[in-house]
Amino acid sequence: MARRFAALAGLAALCLPAARARSVTISNVVPRRATDGAILDAHDSKIFALYDQYLWYAASYGNCTEPAGDSGCATTKVGACGFQTNHNVTLYTSPDLVTWTNAGVVFGAIGNLPPNSVLFAPKTVFNPTTKRFVMYFNYIIGDFSKSFYGVATSATPTGPFELAVANVPLRYDDNGDENLLVDDDGTAYLIYTTLSHGHGMSVERLAPDYLSSLAASDPSQSSGIFGDGGVEAPALFKRAGVYYAVFGSCCCYCGSGSVVSVYTAASALGPYTKRGALAAPAGAGAVPPFGSQQTDIFEYTDSAGAAQFLYVGDHWQSAPDRLKSHDFTVWAPLSFTADGNVTTAGFQASFTIDVA
Repeated sequence: MARRFAALAGLAALCLPAARARSVTISNVVPRRATDGAILDAHDSKIFALYDQYLWYAASYGNCTEPAGDSGCATTKVGACGFQTNHNVTLYTSPDLVTWTNAGVVFGAIGNLPPNSVLFAPKTVFNPTTKRFVMYFNYIIGDFSKSFYGVATSATPTGPFELAVANVPLRYDDNGDENLLVDDDGTAYLIYTTLSHGHGMSVERLAPDYLSSLAASDPSQSSGIFGDGGVEAPALFKRAGVYYAVFGSCCCYCGSGSVVSVYTAASALGPYTKRGALAAPAGAGAVPPFGSQQTDIFEYTDSAGAAQFLYVGDHWQSAPDRLKSHDFTVWAPLSFTADGNVTTAGFQASFTIDVA
């Protein structure tokens, strides 16, 4: 396993001895720290496994001070905390989901995007055909009336990633949060929010190199807009032949978190059927149990070799020192019923899993 990982150009520096199955405890109340002791500045992120490593590509917002109150969007003016032009993408690596090493900044808004650009939601995958790492990200120029998806690529996980496409044409425009799924056959799909269509959700099939959407010229390569309106922060994953589109109600850097709805389909392009919610309020005005905004659902392998899934959400406004870089992330294991629906235990201060 480690030899295959190292065989990919530039990966040798990340390789550790082949991981053995181990029991690990994941905390949602203690700040996640890298091996250098620093709190992880990891948000709007995506995690995936490649051979003997978990790769966590995340937006780093820096040490800006968040505004008081539940919402971190007291102002969305460029320059405010959460809307600064110096956002970077940092790579963290781990053999076991608890021991994280900061592998450095792999991409940044400055020098890659137009002036006055704000970068959000970097979602990175590996293309097994081109052998390149492909990062989609959302960015605005000045304000949300100019919102786009860019794509950066690299031959190595540590980059530097180079801008390959500045504005990805899609079936729907004016885009917000997004995520990626690489299917078993290597086909990639983009799930995204279209702001100009009621903050609705859509899925599109990407070209084999992952740099463009086939739905831009062929609507049949799109799911169309589905689900409730006013949603964002999606994840798309597949389990036992079922595709899961999971996303939450709009929650602009909100501290209370958002309701997370689950949709399933037999095809990545749908049609999707609503199955329920991962995190629903217990009553009127109640805080959703996760207290976070979903950023990803990722797959890991347990000690028995079975595929398992973890929810990851950003707990905005949670840092005791009010620094956005120190906001917590909330993790939760998913459980699946016999009919394919998803359940969780809600927020847990900590939980233990077996990781191979």
